[in-house]
Amino acid sequence: MSIYLSNYWTLYKEFVETFSHLKFREIPIVLLTNFYQQIDSELKMKMEEENFHLNINAAQLDQEKIQPYFEKWLEKIRESWMVKPKEGKVLINADYTRIPEQTYMNKFDPGQTLILSRSKGSHIYGIPCENMGKYVEVNHEESDKLVKEATNLFESFTTHLAFGNEFFQQTFIKRIPQIVNTLGMVFNLFEKQEISSIVVGTTEDMQSRALSIVGSSKGIRSVCLQHGILMGEEAFMPVFTNIVGVYGDYEKNWYAKRGLSKERVAELGHPKFDEIFMDTATEKVDLIKKYGLDPNKQTLLVITGPQLDVLRFEALMDGILNESNFQIIIKPHPWEMGKKKYGMYLELEEKYDSLQVYTARDNHLYELLSHSDGVVSSLSTVALESILFNKPVFIFNFLKSNRHYDYFDILGEYIQEDPTKLTEVIKNYYHASEHRAIYHSIRNRFIADSYIDGHSGQKLADLINKKG
Repeated sequence: MSIYLSNYWTLYKEFVETFSHLKFREIPIVLLTNFYQQIDSELKMKMEEENFHLNINAAQLDQEKIQPYFEKWLEKIRESWMVKPKEGKVLINADYTRIPEQTYMNKFDPGQTLILSRSKGSHIYGIPCENMGKYVEVNHEESDKLVKEATNLFESFTTHLAFGNEFFQQTFIKRIPQIVNTLGMVFNLFEKQEISSIVVGTTEDMQSRALSIVGSSKGIRSVCLQHGILMGEEAFMPVFTNIVGVYGDYEKNWYAKRGLSKERVAELGHPKFDEIFMDTATEKVDLIKKYGLDPNKQTLLVITGPQLDVLRFEALMDGILNESNFQIIIKPHPWEMGKKKYGMYLELEEKYDSLQVYTARDNHLYELLSHSDGVVSSLSTVALESILFNKPVFIFNFLKSNRHYDYFDILGEYIQEDPTKLTEVIKNYYHASEHRAIYHSIRNRFIADSYIDGHSGQKLADLINKKG
């Protein structure tokens, strides 16, 4: 573990132990807050210092003890789902699951499935839909009591580097009413609906976490799909569901190193990837016409991400486009689009005739991937999707980060921190068949450890329908 992560988990442990007596309906509310979101940049910098742990009043939480530690708290809540599975419907939380329409329509029985959504419609893809607002319970009295207790407790930690941090305090305190209302909503839902299983797309969000935790108290088994490649450890640990679905062996080993037992890992892939294995409806000639591309040039799709080193990214674009054989489409990350942080890319579009920025809100990612000649990507799930499309993938690791991400390390020279070296790798691939042969050998080794095969929707349905 990096110094930051070691301090993060130990501080998280101290936070749980200090605030665990604050409960709503016997659920410790500290389990509902997304802890890493309480840490501002100032505190994060301090946590990257080697001696920060001397300020934490808890024993160090080693990597292999992460899940076992949180299990101790969850076991106090959980009713065993393995002894006698409950009867009822499968509840799918629409937020973040990203299950495609075809999977809903072909793999889930409308009579045995319920979608929890923000939609006001009665059905989604022919499956009955419940609006989450219908079950909301506002409990001002309980919220106010917990806010007061938390505020008083924080006042006794004025010199604590984390608990005395105003952002840390206010983020948690402001969340308490939302935590209480969300837990109340979930309890109401389970009291009015007979549910046997829950499917969520992540437990980063409060609603999915509440569904998993409260569901476990009622013996309802839960499955969390993997919402992206394992980058930020804090977004995937601890595990609050009974089962996590994973993409491949990398993830299976990753969870094992953090103390999750192997029987709680399901080899699913993800239903959203099933579409990659279906025939695309468009032809490359249509893409060329749609985007005004030159059919005689190699089209590279560039996938960006937040917190990139601007100078290295610009150097990479300059290096590629110094050769007239290439043209580029830049697709900014959704976060960059939402925050309007893509001005740098528009400046490059002004500079180069062979570069354009895709800023449309409609989602045509798979169309772009299927017809590009190669993908130049940040460390992202799109890089994985590109590999599944059997496209040459060149990864730039230009992140400013407090840790090393090793997910794509197997790709060898096809992942680089130096823009000049990556430019050379890209040009070698298109100029020499021996370089293409090397890449495809590496790509095949990478895919061999994956469970993504176009049948993830069926695997998920089989897992849910499994008795016991």
